Amino acid sequence: MQGKKMLFVDWRHMRCGALSWITPEGARYGVANPPEPQVAMHARTQGVPHGIRLVAQRAQKTQPVEDWKGWGRIIYDGGRYRSWYFEINGIAKLGSGSPAHARPPTSVVICAVESNDGFSWSGIGRCQISVPGQRGFDGVTFMVDPAAPPAQRYKFIYYAGFAEGMFQRHLEEYLARPEHIRDARISRERRHGMFAAVSPDGLNWTALPEPIMLHPSDTDTTVFWDEALGKYVMYTRMIRDERRWIGRAEAEDFAHWGPVQPLIWPRLDDPPDYDFYLNGYTRYPGLPHYQLMFPMVWHRYTERSEVRLYASADGIAWNQVPPGPVIEPGEPGQWDSEFIAGGKDLMPMGGDKVAIPYVATCYPHKYPRWPAVWDAWRTGWAWWPKDRVCAVLAEGEGEFWTTPVVPPGRQIRLNCKTPMAGEVRVGVEGVAGRSADDCDPITGDHTSAPVHWKGQADIGAPQGAPVSLHFRLRSAELFGVEWI
Repeated sequence: MQGKKMLFVDWRHMRCGALSWITPEGARYGVANPPEPQVAMHARTQGVPHGIRLVAQRAQKTQPVEDWKGWGRIIYDGGRYRSWYFEINGIAKLGSGSPAHARPPTSVVICAVESNDGFSWSGIGRCQISVPGQRGFDGVTFMVDPAAPPAQRYKFIYYAGFAEGMFQRHLEEYLARPEHIRDARISRERRHGMFAAVSPDGLNWTALPEPIMLHPSDTDTTVFWDEALGKYVMYTRMIRDERRWIGRAEAEDFAHWGPVQPLIWPRLDDPPDYDFYLNGYTRYPGLPHYQLMFPMVWHRYTERSEVRLYASADGIAWNQVPPGPVIEPGEPGQWDSEFIAGGKDLMPMGGDKVAIPYVATCYPHKYPRWPAVWDAWRTGWAWWPKDRVCAVLAEGEGEFWTTPVVPPGRQIRLNCKTPMAGEVRVGVEGVAGRSADDCDPITGDHTSAPVHWKGQADIGAPQGAPVSLHFRLRSAELFGVEWI
């Protein structure tokens, strides 16, 4: 555990436990070289979790943001909601079928907007950049780079095709790679790259003269500096076997990226028409060791979509949090009734919520894109109560023990919910008077319920000694633990 708060988005905080094998007289034998003669043994559990499962929580959705001109991503930067987007020949909505794709660009402008509440937005800057020979702009993202010199602190990253004869060295080097680390969509006839512009303030931009990598990511890309690795990391789209997958790449410096490696693809228990279309990567606000994705899954049979929740401890090994979608299209006739795409950068929304932007429309994804179809795309917010994106659920009786930690506080608060007949109890293993049996039961809906043992709040453990917490749940949801 890092910091004073523990969230349950995967199994990382739970001990696996074990069985002990006991003789009828109560002696415990280990697996190696037990004494002769052989005797009957029976098993006794030691810290094995049971009766619980992880449940991703469904988001609630707001009405669309009015007069929004951007296209997808929003970040929380310096106490304000901020976003940047392209305006190509005066058109802000990019993608196949957009007039911004249909004409050679005469004007390529990076627009900056900000908001105090995430709903009322104002433009704060427009900067035209020079990108000769580029076309088909898409896949816009941006980052605030803590590892960059001040002149390049803000980075605006995007996908574009480029004309024959441009960046020939990059193309030849790319095509010389082994086939399994190349994308079949790039050839001498089809030239695609990831490009970038940099800025000291998010307002005045300069386009970098060369692509940062050759790769055809025409929608969602995430780029950030990973302090633990000391490298840049990119999550991006790749296509294998005609399906969209999520891939990952690394770079020691921003201008030179390694190959994109497969990361997440349709599971074998998914229907065979599914694509993992967007990655929706984020770190939990204030708790960066919890890495999450809100990937959008596209259903080709209906051209509708859903957003799921994935979790990772290291950004490389990922798992879906059950049981299913956390954001789905709205009811027929609503503005988001057919196709939705989750955003990223989970961020505070007021004092008691966390939220991601999402874009949606009342038309299927590949419906012919007349102007009215483009105009139907809107942006809203998908939100959860603070620290409640996932729960440990015990529908009946459940029990688990946490991995040992040195407590960063002397008292415990629980984020939990039970019906009137349910309860949560927690014990401090090995501390007299602090067992789960001694715990005063907690019932109801609480975001910060204090734990007491027969009225006592202190955990009772020696200062600096590691402890393991023992949870007993009955008909309860446990979202998190905070040390005070």
